[in-house]
Amino acid sequence: MAKGNHQKPDGGAALNLKPSLAGRCPLLSFIVQHLRCGGLICVALWCAGGRLEAADEPVKIQVDAQTVVSRIAPDFIGLGYETSAVAQSNYFSAKNTALVHLYHNLSPHGLIRIGGNISDHTQYIPDGVPAVQTEEGVTIINQASLVKLGKFARATGWKVMWGLNLRSGSPAAAAQEALAVNAALGSALHSFEIGNEVDFQSQFANHYDAYHTAYLAYKPAIRSALPQAPFSGPDVGGNLDWLTAFAATEAKDVKLLTHHYYRSGADNPKATIETLLKHDDKWDVRLDKLQAISRNEGVGYRINEVNSFSGGGKTGVSDTFASALWCLDYMFGLAAHGCAGINVETDINQHAWLSHYSPIVHDAAGHCRAQPEYYGMLAFALAGNGDLLKLALGKGDINLSAYATQDKRGRLWLTVVNKDLTQDAEVEAVLPAGYANAAAFRLKAPSVNSKDQVTFGGAEVSADGQWTAGLPEQVAVSQGAVHLQAPHASAVVVRVGR
Repeated sequence: MAKGNHQKPDGGAALNLKPSLAGRCPLLSFIVQHLRCGGLICVALWCAGGRLEAADEPVKIQVDAQTVVSRIAPDFIGLGYETSAVAQSNYFSAKNTALVHLYHNLSPHGLIRIGGNISDHTQYIPDGVPAVQTEEGVTIINQASLVKLGKFARATGWKVMWGLNLRSGSPAAAAQEALAVNAALGSALHSFEIGNEVDFQSQFANHYDAYHTAYLAYKPAIRSALPQAPFSGPDVGGNLDWLTAFAATEAKDVKLLTHHYYRSGADNPKATIETLLKHDDKWDVRLDKLQAISRNEGVGYRINEVNSFSGGGKTGVSDTFASALWCLDYMFGLAAHGCAGINVETDINQHAWLSHYSPIVHDAAGHCRAQPEYYGMLAFALAGNGDLLKLALGKGDINLSAYATQDKRGRLWLTVVNKDLTQDAEVEAVLPAGYANAAAFRLKAPSVNSKDQVTFGGAEVSADGQWTAGLPEQVAVSQGAVHLQAPHASAVVVRVGR
């Protein structure tokens, strides 16, 4: 995890409004005034930041089913954890059926990344007592912890990318840990990473060659104990020059190139909902470069640690419905740049408290539940399969994105993410010939800053972690086009069949 603030969770109660009122004024300051009208209580709401309005022109989409932008990998969806999560006694377990269900909702075969800052402050002690520590301490994992993780991975069908200790470990200790991880995970092991955010580690003094020398000391030590050990890397926090240099010599011996992303730090005054929902043009430039490196070197790249704001996220932003809209749009944006996948950071952070940005949270007894961001991932799970198709988008000045995919059954899926805080959109999507029926699944909440009552497909995730969409909204297809509304601060996934 990237360095950030040490903001701890607050215990303040959220202000609750009726959904019908709160939904009209997302993120804008409001004044609630109680007036007595004929014995009734009337609630008046003013939007201080502006009025809600329809976009001046309809949003127009033209799908080109003949041009594939990229193929979305079957294991594109992933979750990421600090290594300390494995030391918890009641989390990664095949008996944690709610968590197993939450994984199954997202993918039958995703990727778990275990690493983060804590991976560089972790010791594997076969018979030790598991200990969850901050990065100032030493986290302890034992063989029993790894066995439970292996059983969990097999119960979900997901694989595991495992981070080894480069900062405070040794090649010999890494080799011992790699053997234990491999024994516990078996076929569920995806790859090993050596070090976390290596470009930020002070021991290398900003010198890539010093890091690469250390990497080349670890790799043969691990391979001497485990000859077929697979690797990914370099796991940079942001230095693209380091990733470029690593790819030039290691591309043929890694499964994936890995890079991290956060919009900014949680302590940044600009860590707001508006910032989160604003498109990050600089990141597009970096993704173009990552895609070019990937193509040139013949190896995929993955953003294997990502979330809204580093340092555990910012309460009132990272834990709101805004995060669901951001996450859905961000995942499709990666797919559009040929990325192999994403690992959304979750659970306890390097400061040993439960991050505000976690798509899945749990209580002291280990009971898991979905947070708003999870619903963005859920929407991608439904629509983000198969081939990502080219489309033309005419949208004017509205903050809106659109994507089209075609699954292996030949169905089209249109995803429209309206991140605008004030403008509703009237959408007209022209379809390729032969498509005749459409149904919509909406991602919505009472307001953009809602922390609960989030739904996708008309349904919430149940207490036991399961989700089943309600009856979809039927959408008319007229003269080869779909017409529907995309209200501000919401998203819609449209399934189109022949």
